[in-house]
Amino acid sequence: MWTLFRLVLLTTTWLANSSVSAKEEECSLSHLQPNATSEKCEFKEHDGLLVCFHSLDDRWKSGSENVKTLILCHWSLETFDPAVALHGFPSLRNLIITNGSLVTLSSAFPAEIRLVETIKVTGTRLEKLPDHAFSDLENLKRLDLRNNSIQDANVSGLELPLLREVYLSGNPLKCAESTKWILDERENSLGRKIVDKKNLRCAAPFEGRPLFQVVEIIKTLTEECMKTVCECELAYVVSEGKKHIQTQLMAFVSVNCSDRGLTEIPDFLPANTTTLRLTGNKIHNLRPLTSNPAYRGVIDLYLDDNQIESIVQLEGSSWLDRFRLLSLRGNGLTDLPAYALANVLQQNRNAVGLYLGNNPWRCDCLFTPGFQDLLIKYTNLVKDINDVRCSSTDEDDNRGKIIRDLTRTEICMPPDEDPLLHPLDVLNIILAFLILLIIGKVLYDYWSFRRTGKLPWIVTKIP
Repeated sequence: MWTLFRLVLLTTTWLANSSVSAKEEECSLSHLQPNATSEKCEFKEHDGLLVCFHSLDDRWKSGSENVKTLILCHWSLETFDPAVALHGFPSLRNLIITNGSLVTLSSAFPAEIRLVETIKVTGTRLEKLPDHAFSDLENLKRLDLRNNSIQDANVSGLELPLLREVYLSGNPLKCAESTKWILDERENSLGRKIVDKKNLRCAAPFEGRPLFQVVEIIKTLTEECMKTVCECELAYVVSEGKKHIQTQLMAFVSVNCSDRGLTEIPDFLPANTTTLRLTGNKIHNLRPLTSNPAYRGVIDLYLDDNQIESIVQLEGSSWLDRFRLLSLRGNGLTDLPAYALANVLQQNRNAVGLYLGNNPWRCDCLFTPGFQDLLIKYTNLVKDINDVRCSSTDEDDNRGKIIRDLTRTEICMPPDEDPLLHPLDVLNIILAFLILLIIGKVLYDYWSFRRTGKLPWIVTKIP
């Protein structure tokens, strides 16, 4: 019995849809010219069908009890006021507005046309609907809003007892938390009434992505973000399959935990977190990056202005092998394993940015030469290289200097030595003086021999 009832219902729905589609064809079959500048209407009394191009004639502006189906083709105005335009059509059952310049519905549909069963507004530039636009249409069964410019799919006032079909595809719908009602599959819920749910697509920034799946991701993200003290945002969504094939989506989530007074890196992160901002906290331990599975997908990490004094804990970790951006500005770093980090950067093809500025780097002959080689070799990766300077608190001549620009003499010279009296410099001066003295003596002996014919004294003493 139930199967028979469903068959009858589906058949009735199909016939009703076919009837509406056939009537809509009047826009192309009518002898009235759609590009005419004058307002023209044609009424078929037998069918109760009124077809108008561009607008309503003066004759029909006061309405008619005989009109059951009203088709407005190529509406020329940007606004349509249902309360005014539909006044005097108490017998109206079907309203179709197709194509044209329509942008705004300036009022809700009046209770005067409460008998209407189908409303179809398609192929226009309609951007939004008034609040509770359809609340007074207690007999509305079918609402078709396809191929418009609607961004907010939160159609209020559609909890109507007889409404069974709502069409929304072809609109640049906004995929946001406010659209999560579309996930509701309860009986008589609006989400269940959306017939073309699988064809709905998001507008920017998730342009072209399946709306239903994106909203599911946003809903899950919102629930998981409530377990943290952070702010969460769905940054990007990509398909994991070929174009035009229904596939799963890959989400990229950005989490901002800056200025939360955290002393440790969070133990929990929402799924698909790829960017994490922890700026302005009191974090000093980076070990969770190497041991907590929640950080496997984090590739962009901002740890500026914390209390980090060492990154030795990251040496040899898989996280360091795959990171894309690491910012450690404004911490307490005085040194780092330069050789190990250089090996990591050589193998990590994902790395695009490393920020190390505003740290109190130690400048001595033991650490700085290797660190300087690292900075010079990976100048394109160290984005703030001019801010990587020797500690300004050190009592030497290198304090506050850019490490990349230091000479080896500046790096390795003991701070208590006067560079003008360096032993090597003194030795070089003495050797130069002796060389000049020998050359002068040789020249003098040569001149003396030519003049007197006598050999130099030292030559006569040589056996």
